[in-house]
Amino acid sequence: RLVPHLKSRVLPVGSYAIVTEPLTPALQQRINPKGRTFTDSRIFLHYFRLTPDGRLLFGGHNNLSPDRDLIDSARRLYMQMVQVFPDLRNIPITHSWTGKLGVTFDLMPHIGRIDGIYYALGYGGHGASMATYLGAEVGKLLCGQIKESPFMTIPHPTHFFYRNHAWFLPPASWWYRFLDWLY
Repeated sequence: RLVPHLKSRVLPVGSYAIVTEPLTPALQQRINPKGRTFTDSRIFLHYFRLTPDGRLLFGGHNNLSPDRDLIDSARRLYMQMVQVFPDLRNIPITHSWTGKLGVTFDLMPHIGRIDGIYYALGYGGHGASMATYLGAEVGKLLCGQIKESPFMTIPHPTHFFYRNHAWFLPPASWWYRFLDWLY
């Protein structure tokens, strides 16, 4: 739940993830030799990494709706995973889940202050890195180490057509999918 000022500026968007069964050490080495975490530059981005027990965690946004069917989403993610990693075609999926992300209209993260309370939000699927960084920025603000963060100066837009019901997400999904296809 968001305070009224933010409610019209942040969209709830679905994110989905799947995990494979443990991969052989040779397959782990082939698909991710340095054990790094990756994300791509698509609008419907993918992110993936190996888990400590040797599974591949593969996630992303295959639709903007936060209410998409989990089984259908897992199936779509599996097909996308196999496009990225053809060697995983016959590897079973053991886990899948979904959650909601907060996405802003300008696709930018924001820091602000309302009634003396700081907030950081709008990571748009890049929360693992941005939440850590913006959390440190908010900590510096609270401790008086800095007076302002560059993320506080970014205008935080809303749109007249959004009144807490994101009716436009399906057409936006089609448009973003088209843009991903183009690029």
